[in-house]
Formats: sequence, structure tokens, C-alpha cells
Amino acid sequence: MEYSSPKRVLDARGLRPRKRLGQNFLVDSRFAARIAQALPEDAHVLEIGGGTGTLTAALAAHARSVDVLEIDRGLVDVLRERFAADAKRVRIVEADALDADLPALLQRHRPPRAICGNLPYSITTPLLERIVDAAPSWDCAVVMVQREYAKRVAARPGTPEYSSLSVYVRHHCEVEHLFDVGASGFYPAPAVASSVMRLRPKALPDAELSDRAAFLWIVRAAFAQRRKTLANSIAAQTDRLSRADV
Repeated sequence: MEYSSPKRVLDARGLRPRKRLGQNFLVDSRFAARIAQALPEDAHVLEIGGGTGTLTAALAAHARSVDVLEIDRGLVDVLRERFAADAKRVRIVEADALDADLPALLQRHRPPRAICGNLPYSITTPLLERIVDAAPSWDCAVVMVQREYAKRVAARPGTPEYSSLSVYVRHHCEVEHLFDVGASGFYPAPAVASSVMRLRPKALPDAELSDRAAFLWIVRAAFAQRRKTLANSIAAQTDRLSRADV
């Protein structure tokens, strides 16, 4: 089968992009190659969402080995067929990245280890939070997200885009914008452009956290009502705490 066109691959199997899963497939292999080259050499890569395999093929050409998480059964079959000859290095795992044990999947392999993927717009935040939480298990992450979303992740204090997302991700990781991909680089074409960014875990986070979930909750509460003081913002988000408790 000819795999260069995601549309042809889907049509040949009677498949259609599933809006519920946020499926916009990368069609330009040149962008896929640039993403793969942004990862460490000789790394094991955990790819989130293999699609029809455009990025997977580039990763397989660059990486030591690749594990691909794919939730769509039809695409799992496509990927297993496409990479059957390289099954020892490219492992296709039918799983939901929101439920999978990312650290366990990564720690099966020796360093360097990396995460990569074209993250569905509809679940970018929970996926990115899971990636960041798994940071002790990976050395580098290269992900593609909506361009405006990438601006929020990379935002500095005092800018309009600065948000709880900026604080949480940048607390744990160094963030680097690599390049943009226009809507024409995907099938079907999304309504917005995308950005590719690279994350590297900080050797020493800005502060040690005993409870990441609590930290994320506090940060979100602080940004929920920006005009209030920090104590009032946090107290307003729960009926368990008064301002004095905060």
C-alpha cells in the first residue's frame, strides 16, 4: 500500500478522520523529519498518537526504537501493517495516552528516552500535564500543538498569554519553540496553525513539590480570578478554606 497520503490510506480501508478523537493527520514528511531530528540521537521514543504513520516513519528512521500509543483500532491495524517488517524496533500499542502508564512504558528502555506526538487539540492540556508529570522518565519531549496554545505554554510573567499552564509547565521544563506548521500540512486541514515545541526537564526545578496535584490546583485557582488577591482567589475556589486558612 502507498502510505504517503493519509487520505488514501484511510480511503483504502474505509476509514474516516474521527472528530471526536481530534484526528488531523500530518501529511508533510518534511515536517515529520524536522520533528524527528529535534530529538536526541539514539533515543527510545514514545509517540503519542501514531495516526497513519507519517511521523512514526520519520521517528523510526532516526530513533533507536519507537513505541506508538494509538487509541483508534482501525489505525492500530494500519500501523502494524505498515511497520510489520520493523516490528522489533517499532512497537504499536493499542492504548489511550490519557490512561496509559507513561513512566512505565518509558522505563522499559535505557536512556536517552523521549516523548513525541501531534497532540489532539481537544485533549492537549490533560495530555501535556501527563507528559510533564512523567518528566523524570524522559530526557526530551517534542510535541505539536495549536499555535496559540504554544504561546501560552511559553509565555513569560506579565504577558497577556501568561497562565496557570505557563506556570506549571515552565516550573518543570525548559520550553523552546521550534517551528510552525500551517493548516495545509494536515488532513483534514484544521482551522488554525500549529507549533512544534521542545521541552527539556529542568535539572533542578524551581522548587521541590511534595504534591504536584495540589500545586496545579493552587496555580489554577490563582489564575481563575486574576483581579483578586492570591488568598482570595484560592479561597473562592473551595468551600473548605477561608481566606484566613489560605
